[in-house]
Amino acid sequence: MARDLRAAHHGRRGPSGEGPVRRTRLAQQAGLRITELACFEDHRSFRAVVTGEPDEAVLLVSLIRSGCLVLRASGREEFVDPTTGFLLRRGDDAAVAHLARRPDLSTVVQFHQDVHGECPGASGPQVLPVDAGLDLAHRGLVAACRGGADAFEVAERANRLLAGLVGGREPPARLRRASTVAAHRRLVHQACAALIDGPPTAGLEDISRLVGCSPFHLSRVFRAVTGRTLTCYRNQLRVRAVVEELGGARSLRELAAKHGFADQAHLTRLFRRHVGELPKVVRAALRGTAAPARTEQESSTPQTPSSPE
Repeated sequence: MARDLRAAHHGRRGPSGEGPVRRTRLAQQAGLRITELACFEDHRSFRAVVTGEPDEAVLLVSLIRSGCLVLRASGREEFVDPTTGFLLRRGDDAAVAHLARRPDLSTVVQFHQDVHGECPGASGPQVLPVDAGLDLAHRGLVAACRGGADAFEVAERANRLLAGLVGGREPPARLRRASTVAAHRRLVHQACAALIDGPPTAGLEDISRLVGCSPFHLSRVFRAVTGRTLTCYRNQLRVRAVVEELGGARSLRELAAKHGFADQAHLTRLFRRHVGELPKVVRAALRGTAAPARTEQESSTPQTPSSPE
């Protein structure tokens, strides 16, 4: 894969007989690619890292889940393990070496939208500390990808993780200029209107393009202004839209499809999380009838990774 983080590995093979490097695509959407990278080789020599093609605006973040490596960049060598990660921009001259015999497992997040100018310190290669909270956010992103979370939630989780890594949190309103606070509020109002007017399948990249900023900036500002995430707000809108139609004749399956849920089970989980009741219970209340008995399947419906609320 020409555009993935890659190196010319040779050596012992993985546990299932695959090559020394195994890549698993976790998510792919406009402006974002997330890959799980497992390396089973202990090579001491440095191999070049490729971040993207010349015509791409790529910001690459690599977070180690187990094992370790050494990053050589800007004339320095840095040890990278599960307590750290590293950030590269397209064109950065970097290479990695694997010193330990234990295989390493990492998550590689590539941002193809141009967020460089909005990331403090993102002017060159750097190793970033990963505290327990960021580690949980990282693992939550992986779990969301594996659990089938929709593209909007995955994108916002990834952008919020980036903001946490580079320290891109909004200062308190009292420390910002009044003009900046007003501009951020206008941006949030525009984003809310775009979510209300747009199709339920619109992605984070689509909304940010409509309001004229990057997903990274929009996600950060929205949470700072409202105290909640874009994903939470979007889910609340979708659940309210379903409630509006519950008294009608459409089935839950039809409502799930109309309002952008993956399926009826996805609608039921989010509905119960936001409303505190199953859709059929609310439907019965709106119709003035008794709700049908709860089925064993509904009682044991597995929970998807929680939204970044």
